[in-house]
Amino acid sequence: MNTKERAVLIFLASTLILGIGINLLNRLKIQKLRQSVVYLKAGNEIVSPESRLDINQATAEQLEALPGIGPVLAQRIVSYRERQGGFKSTKELLNVSGIGPKRFETIRDLITCNSKSK
Repeated sequence: MNTKERAVLIFLASTLILGIGINLLNRLKIQKLRQSVVYLKAGNEIVSPESRLDINQATAEQLEALPGIGPVLAQRIVSYRERQGGFKSTKELLNVSGIGPKRFETIRDLITCNSKSK
């Protein structure tokens, strides 16, 4: 391998390492941003950490806006709420089929159950 080939190889390796570093840094910045400010579009409303979605009042459509909650799971939440007369705490969502600890952890900061069920 001659000097020019070595220089090109070093340049390519440096560029690759730099690209990987930048990609990793961007991912960390995005993750940190998501942890510091959480905004969620629920129907036509914006839910911020100060104004969480009340699972005792939310419609199925609003529940679907939560990460990892689709139409079927949203309907299960509404059905459970109707059968039980409302949620006493957000952790009670773990009793709904399809909501495990991982999914609950994803939505826990976006929800509350301050009011009585409709």
